[in-house]
Amino acid sequence: MTRAPDVSIVVCTYNRAASLGLTLDALASQAIPPGIRWEMILVDNNSTDTTRAVIQRFVATADIPTRSVFVPEQGLSRARNAGIAASRGDIIAFTDDDVLPAKDWVVRIATTLERTDVDIVGGRIVPAWLEKPPAWLQRRPALHDALAILDHPTAARVLDPHGAPAVWGANMAFRRRVFDRVGGFDARRGLVGATLHRGEEIDLVARALAAGCQAVYEPSVIVAHRIGPQRMRLRYLSRLYFQRAEGDALLQSATRRGRFGASLRDWTSAVRAIAGWLSAAAARRPDTVERWLVCCAAIGSLWGSRKSRRVASG
Repeated sequence: MTRAPDVSIVVCTYNRAASLGLTLDALASQAIPPGIRWEMILVDNNSTDTTRAVIQRFVATADIPTRSVFVPEQGLSRARNAGIAASRGDIIAFTDDDVLPAKDWVVRIATTLERTDVDIVGGRIVPAWLEKPPAWLQRRPALHDALAILDHPTAARVLDPHGAPAVWGANMAFRRRVFDRVGGFDARRGLVGATLHRGEEIDLVARALAAGCQAVYEPSVIVAHRIGPQRMRLRYLSRLYFQRAEGDALLQSATRRGRFGASLRDWTSAVRAIAGWLSAAAARRPDTVERWLVCCAAIGSLWGSRKSRRVASG
C-alpha cells in the first residue's frame, strides 16, 4: 500500500491562467529532500478562461503527484474546503494563484511544524511589484496589509488572529487535526468571484485557537505576492475597503441592526468618517487617502448592514 503524503499543497484558482502557470512552475521547482512526501491539489473554482487547460497540462507533465478538483459553486472558502477533502497529507498547506513560493517553502513548513509541534504555521508574504508602486502608495506602508503583504522579521506565537503577526491565506499551513476539531473554512466568508470579501482564514484561526490549537508565525516560510498595477490604484483599494467591511457587516447578528437597516453606531461611524475625509481633503492634509479609505469602510459596513436586513426580512 502506498504511503500517504506528509504534505498536501492546495492551490485554489479562478480566472488567472497566466499567473497560475507561474505559481505552478515555482511549486514544481521546490527543493524537497527524499524524506518528505508531498502532493498537490489544484482546485478550479469554475474559471471561464484557459485555467482548466493550464491545470490539465500540469497534471499530465508534473513529476509531483497532482490531482485536480473542479468546484462549480463560486467561493474561495468552498474551493479550499474541497481541496481539504481531496487531500491526503497530515499537513495541508495553502497558497494562492498569484504567488511565487520560495524554493524551500514546503520544507520550511514541514520542519517548522515538526520542530515547534504547533498546529498552524503562517509565513512571510513579501511583495513582487510588477511595476514600481506610485509615490502615494510607497509613502503609506500601513496600506500594504490591504495588498496581502505580511513582512514581520521575527518568529512569534500567534495569540490574536486579528493582530500582528498573523496567519494569512497566501501562506499558511495546518495539521489535519485542526480541521477534524473545528471544521473547515466558513463558506459565508472570503472571496466569491470578483467580490472582495475576506476574513475566512482569520475566522478559522480564531476558532482553532479557541479550541486549544496553537499557531506560530515563521518568517523563514516565504512567498512572494505578485502585485499588478491594477491593485496599486486608489480605485481598487477603495473597492477592497468597501467590500471587506460590507462582507463583515453581512455576517453580523440581527441585534446590531436598527430601525433604518443598521445600528446607530454604524450610522454615526459613517457620518464621522465622511466628515473626517471632507475635512482632510479641504485642508489638503497628508492623511486624506487614509481618511477616504476609512470612509469607504464605514459606508461598506453601513451598506452591508442594510443589505443584511433586507435579506432577513425577505
